Amino acid sequence: MNTRTIAVFVLMVMVLSVNAISITKDKFQDKTVVTAQGVYDGYDIDDGYAFLIREDEKDEDTEATVYFATVDASVLKIANLKSKDLIGKRFEITYEVTAFEEVDENGYTEIYESYKIIKLKKL
Repeated sequence: MNTRTIAVFVLMVMVLSVNAISITKDKFQDKTVVTAQGVYDGYDIDDGYAFLIREDEKDEDTEATVYFATVDASVLKIANLKSKDLIGKRFEITYEVTAFEEVDENGYTEIYESYKIIKLKKL
């Protein structure tokens, strides 16, 4: 009786672990690396690190604020992005865009993106 209970418990743990891994893989959709030039606009505790980036360098109307929630540790060693001294400075930013799919309680799939700076070079 005791051996049977342990065997059932072990099987349940294995099935739940495999199911958790497959759910995690489904949530990850896509990862893209982008390099762009932008002007540092400051740090906000809620939004993260803000840069003004133009999709088309010749057209001012394509400028948008991009918020980076995370920054690679090697970048923070090079530049203190929480400093107000860097606001208005121009940088070449290499960042990673990760898209995630999430299904809400109504069964609708939403796609979310997170941005992470992986390389930063002052221009």
